[in-house]
Amino acid sequence: MTEVKPQPDGLRKTLWGDSEIAWENRGGADEVLVFVHGWAGDRSVWDKQMASLSPWRRIAVDMPGHGASDKPRIVYTVDKMVEALLAVLDDAHVGRAVLVAHSNGAITVRRFLELHPERVAGLVIVDGPLKSFFASPEEGRKFVAPLKGRGWKEWATKLVDGMLVPMRSDADRKHVREVMLGTLPRVMLSSFEGTLDPDLWREVPIKVPLMLVLAKQPAWDEAYRAFAEKLAPGLRWEMLERVSHFLMLDEPERFDALMRSFLIGNAPFAPH
Repeated sequence: MTEVKPQPDGLRKTLWGDSEIAWENRGGADEVLVFVHGWAGDRSVWDKQMASLSPWRRIAVDMPGHGASDKPRIVYTVDKMVEALLAVLDDAHVGRAVLVAHSNGAITVRRFLELHPERVAGLVIVDGPLKSFFASPEEGRKFVAPLKGRGWKEWATKLVDGMLVPMRSDADRKHVREVMLGTLPRVMLSSFEGTLDPDLWREVPIKVPLMLVLAKQPAWDEAYRAFAEKLAPGLRWEMLERVSHFLMLDEPERFDALMRSFLIGNAPFAPH
């Protein structure tokens, strides 16, 4: 198991192959929360939680191609994202962590759990899927194909703006738009296509404490809840109304209260 060592607060860089992965550290507790952003995001979407969720140690990662991390010309598969996340945990001397993932980051942390179960104390998935929205990889590739053309910015802007309804904070809305639309289109395309691999959507049981925190929308219906409970009996299901896809920015106090309740009540850091 990785030796636990105190780390200074602030931005750090981890070598991953020929590239560097940026991550931010807050606190030095042995119990660690690792925050993973979603498609075209960066670690800043977790700024409010990084500031408030003490006494736990908090780490927020810029995944490859995003934020302050390098943007190599590679195929951005989910397994590559898992490799990078593992490199950060090793460099940060984190043995086990609760992985908190937003949106498509859910796919990365589920794959991480499948490949490295001994490193995962629990999962919190924030408005992210446990099953694909697409009937086939071809359907998904067709959906994201506009990123290959000259009109990619218009298509991406429409998609992003839809995610931000009904966000009330003008500052948060402006910031998220800048982050997402500032992501390189080749990274947007490749990382989205990387999530379409059918192997990622196998019904693999989730055997660690799991909480889903979701923004109310038609996709998260009773059939989906039954599917999620089949994968993870005993999961905690929380549905928030009148929030955007970025609910942790819209309702930080409520989200933080749910996090504290889950971390204390479910005891994910208990010896396994």
